[in-house]
Amino acid sequence: MFALLTVLAVLVMLPGSARAQGSCAPISAPKAFLEFNRMDPMLDRYRSIRWLNSRAGGDSRYLVTGLTEYEVNASFDMRIEPRQVGPGRYCLDPVLVNPKVDVVKHLVYIPAELERGTCEYDVVYAHEGEHVKINQGMEDDIRVALDDLVKDIVGKVGAMFPMPADNVPGAMRRLHSEYGRDFKRRLNDIRRRSAEKHKRIDTPQEYEKLSLACGPNSAFQTVLQDAAR
Repeated sequence: MFALLTVLAVLVMLPGSARAQGSCAPISAPKAFLEFNRMDPMLDRYRSIRWLNSRAGGDSRYLVTGLTEYEVNASFDMRIEPRQVGPGRYCLDPVLVNPKVDVVKHLVYIPAELERGTCEYDVVYAHEGEHVKINQGMEDDIRVALDDLVKDIVGKVGAMFPMPADNVPGAMRRLHSEYGRDFKRRLNDIRRRSAEKHKRIDTPQEYEKLSLACGPNSAFQTVLQDAAR
């Protein structure tokens, strides 16, 4: 039994030792930071209820009494440096991972027919505020995604073997392109999850609840209905 265990240990250790000798594990973790340029939501109270419903797609099943629009642009930068590890052989070290997200639109629309300070105005304002919170939560989600992305990059580069100098430029371009696409995919996943959160608070049931929040004969049933026709 002792001899068998010893043989097994040797069989397990040898491949690991070989991998360590041929590994291109980075000598240090890359510097990673997210540039997230926020934009405080801007309130627009000068659009008609008819305009809001047209903007939202004009669903006749319910009346859209408020609207929030949010848009971001994103870019990705990664710097990789070659490191010589032997005669004519190089490893690649990721030294910088720097995605950038710019919020280019964050607008909250409340129809002009609602006067500030009324029950109906406050109800719509509070509901749109929930959408704003979801939008602002994207930054935290993107930071978590960046941490995961850096781990993937370090693991991928660490699994590479030293390469000749002629292969270095192409490998650097491939890595930059691959992880640029990966970041965009992760960002689209975050957008999709955010859209699902928005849908959960934009249901016919929720609209019905909001329409009754200020009583049976509020502006939701009278002024806004008339103005939307």
